[in-house]
Amino acid sequence: MKKRVAGVATALAGIGALLVAGPAQAADGLELARLYYPAGEVKGGEARATVDFRSRKSVVFRDFKVRDVCPGDDLPVRGRVEWVHADGTRGVGSWKADTNGCGVDGTNFGDIRRTDTKVIVEVMLTVCVYRQSGGNIRCHTSGGRANPYV
Repeated sequence: MKKRVAGVATALAGIGALLVAGPAQAADGLELARLYYPAGEVKGGEARATVDFRSRKSVVFRDFKVRDVCPGDDLPVRGRVEWVHADGTRGVGSWKADTNGCGVDGTNFGDIRRTDTKVIVEVMLTVCVYRQSGGNIRCHTSGGRANPYV
């Protein structure tokens, strides 16, 4: 009887550990940053990529896409990849803008590879609605993915 109770307690503890959410999702998978602008409307933009960690210092953002979500608000959308090093410093990729207007597929920039001299502990995506003459209006950064090699 004691073995059965101990087994059930261990199983419940394992399930409980799976239900606790951390700030970043673990390991590889789809990462999505979605911005609704103006708030409460369908307009805005999104950036998405499949994250593929290769090692402690290397990651590939597969099929990085930026999409302007319409109906048109006459504001362009851009996105970029970002990463956090083990020492707390951050790095960012170059901005990539959707050039398809209201196209349902957005603009696919292919794979973006990042190999660093420092350990990469987490990656995320940022998407922004902006004015070409005045910079970013509003941005949103995804929740992030933790590097399983760290």
